[in-house]
Amino acid sequence: MKTIKKIIIEIISFLDQNLSTIEEKNIVNLIREIPLDQIVRNQQRSKKIHFKNSFQNALLSIKFENLIPIKEAISDAYNDLIWTVDNGDFYNQNVGIGTGYLNGNMNTELIGPKNGIFKSKELRLGLFFLNKNILYKDHKHAAPELYLNLTGGTKWRFGNIDWEEKPSGSIVYNQPFKTHAMKVGKVPFLSIWCWPYNSNEKCILVKR
Repeated sequence: MKTIKKIIIEIISFLDQNLSTIEEKNIVNLIREIPLDQIVRNQQRSKKIHFKNSFQNALLSIKFENLIPIKEAISDAYNDLIWTVDNGDFYNQNVGIGTGYLNGNMNTELIGPKNGIFKSKELRLGLFFLNKNILYKDHKHAAPELYLNLTGGTKWRFGNIDWEEKPSGSIVYNQPFKTHAMKVGKVPFLSIWCWPYNSNEKCILVKR
């Protein structure tokens, strides 16, 4: 699908120009290796977008010039994106992640072993959305994780370090089992996320 492929191409282009560490560059190289010549979309999944107005507000808030190609590619692919709400995919049910997260999250996988539009054995690449004013509790996971924050205003916490606001266009790399949390403000949170491997292991909630 051309529109989805375009998003991936623009993501790679942005990351190529903005990554700094070896770990981050290794992830984008793994993304680059995924063949984009065959769609393996699961036709049983719903295309319904659960937070249409908030999602549009998140897109409209993206002003950083270098992100405009990704923003436009997402807008062009709007009707082709397949969204799901996490209620047991990334976390076990009843783990205590909180109603804010459960009632305000959605994600779409562009690449993935099960739900991706393009196929990979382990790597998962997609868009992750949280509605405004949500605390995404402290958690960790076996997969290393790369985030490209498309919207601004969301604060991050790593381990016991104080909250730090990350601007639009910022990149966050989480090493395996590194504890982190997010606190979304008035602007809904929209990001690119990638788990290159260990992607079938669920997240672990960290009590705080």
